[in-house]
Amino acid sequence: MPEHHGTTAAASTASAATPPAGRVHVAGVERTFPTKDGARTVLRDLTLDVTAGEIIAVVGPSGCGKSTLLRLIGGLDSPTAGSIALDDEEVRAHDDSTAIAFQEPRLLPWRTIAQNVALGLPRGTRGRPGRERVAELLELVGLTHAADQRPREVSGGMAQRASLARALARSPRVLLLDEPFGALDALTRLKMHDLLLDIHRAQPTTIVLVTHDVEEALYLADHVLLLRNLHAAQAEPQRPRAQVVALGSTSGLGALGSARTPDLAPETAADAPRTTGSIARLVSVPGARPRDRGARTFTDLRTSLLDGLGVHKLTTQENA
Repeated sequence: MPEHHGTTAAASTASAATPPAGRVHVAGVERTFPTKDGARTVLRDLTLDVTAGEIIAVVGPSGCGKSTLLRLIGGLDSPTAGSIALDDEEVRAHDDSTAIAFQEPRLLPWRTIAQNVALGLPRGTRGRPGRERVAELLELVGLTHAADQRPREVSGGMAQRASLARALARSPRVLLLDEPFGALDALTRLKMHDLLLDIHRAQPTTIVLVTHDVEEALYLADHVLLLRNLHAAQAEPQRPRAQVVALGSTSGLGALGSARTPDLAPETAADAPRTTGSIARLVSVPGARPRDRGARTFTDLRTSLLDGLGVHKLTTQENA
């Protein structure tokens, strides 16, 4: 995903236009943690460009470093090697340019919904400007009627909407979401997908979404980043390609090869499987949002990503 730089339309000035805010550049990042058995590398050789205003979803098996990558981008942790920049400036610890929302809303139970949202406002925001910003955010997420209620008085979906509003309060250049809908029931989850897209249309912030749900990733994101578990990749023998028959006859990922069905767009350099480092594959998701979950391209991409996660249909020989 290359960065895009533009110039002003006025030929008379020929001055460069300011690039939109929210570009993320991850360069050769590695993150290693000490353990009693020695150093354990969770991320290795990870290089990635995220264009301003796009939504990128991060999927992968447990232990592949999804949440670690999110924390690094947000300045909550530092890489062992490599660098991370936001709009060409190195990410700082607890950077105010980013905001994060987790699976659990983490609302303060003794404060109202409005007061919880206000906690996300930039430091020093008081009085009328603060109240107006909170009212604007509550309207954005559909919680105006619940402004004076306590967290215990609202549903899980409403609490998660309040958490999103709080994260958006400081108008971050990058919004980091760590499985924000994972604890919700299926129907509420679908409603939250559409709410997030509505929010993104109204405030096109760059969004990095960590999720275990491949369908959620494809429905919401412009690109899907598939990470591999470095240690599992070393320990598990490669399966013969003939044993992997994905639903819809689409390709495997990473070490499983790069054959594709005719229904999928031609493979680009960004979509090509990676054989080293933490990135197994970076997939471009075609089509405008909201997407048709039943479309052939959607289901083929879902199958391809599930195959990359090790979820595959057994061949007749394996079933015998």
